[in-house]
Amino acid sequence: MKKSDGFTLVELMAVIAVLALIAIIAYPIVTGVIKTSEKKLSKEQIRTIEEAARTYTIKNGPESCGCVSIADLQSSGYLETGKIMDPETGNQLTGQVTIKWLEDKKQYTYTYGTSCGCN
Repeated sequence: MKKSDGFTLVELMAVIAVLALIAIIAYPIVTGVIKTSEKKLSKEQIRTIEEAARTYTIKNGPESCGCVSIADLQSSGYLETGKIMDPETGNQLTGQVTIKWLEDKKQYTYTYGTSCGCN
């Protein structure tokens, strides 16, 4: 018998089957990690916008109730200019931060709509 220097078809198919099994197991895990990261990044981005609004109102005078839009925060230099995208949804964030007094403390809440929410 002559010795072969290559792989047999059965060996190649076994390797492909093992790689496919690894891919089938890894895909849901990787996509879950990505989704979790996107949610965390989205929450952190909203927190950063709310913090920018807090700084904006401290420097520009107190308000009992009001709103600060992302455009105002960008034009005043509290946020970077350009589109701010929500990593979780892929949509552009164009909302505003509503400022209200709640239990003797100002509360800053990002809202996606255009209504101020002071009512």
